[in-house]
Amino acid sequence: MSAETVQSIIDDLGALLLFTMILIVAASQISRAIYAVAAQSLFIAIAGAVFATATGNADLWVIAGVTLAVKAIVLPWGLHWVVRRMNVRREVEPVIPIAATLALALMVVVMSFHLSASLGIVRQAITGNALPVGIALTLTGVLVMATRKTALSQMVGLFASENGIFFTAMAVTQGMPLIIEIGVILDVILAALVMTIMVLRVRSTVDADIADLDRLKG
Repeated sequence: MSAETVQSIIDDLGALLLFTMILIVAASQISRAIYAVAAQSLFIAIAGAVFATATGNADLWVIAGVTLAVKAIVLPWGLHWVVRRMNVRREVEPVIPIAATLALALMVVVMSFHLSASLGIVRQAITGNALPVGIALTLTGVLVMATRKTALSQMVGLFASENGIFFTAMAVTQGMPLIIEIGVILDVILAALVMTIMVLRVRSTVDADIADLDRLKG
């Protein structure tokens, strides 16, 4: 696979990743945000397979497979299970309006590309637009976590942010040590388990969402 072909595929995947990030920011229903982050993880897995084919790094094939199985299938399934268990139909109103959040997300994308362009030689050594896309995904995921009230929506933002870090790492290093990448995935799984237990525990104990806990202050 030629370098031009790899760059073209990675750029196309980057555009799809940014589109899924917009879907996550604009989603009014938590189920739609979960589907979007699952699609995002699928694109990350495809990117890993592309880098594996281009570099011949077998570790990237393992990472692509683990990402597909865990982040594109298992974790979204777990989030949907929690949604059904809690009978959640619609996202709680965000901290700021969705339109304002979208505007901020677009500003983050523009700033990411501007920052990447200023890196000069470092930017040219990285495949396509993977670096600005990865930075945009990471920062926009943090934005979602900061502007959503429910723990489930914040968890989706966490997964999206981690996807951005993962995509950037693959593009920059084209093969981090396998143990490091597996460790990152395990950290995400652990965070998902902790937040799921916390959500279900609070729900079963006080019959309220985490976003409503500020009402309990005396």
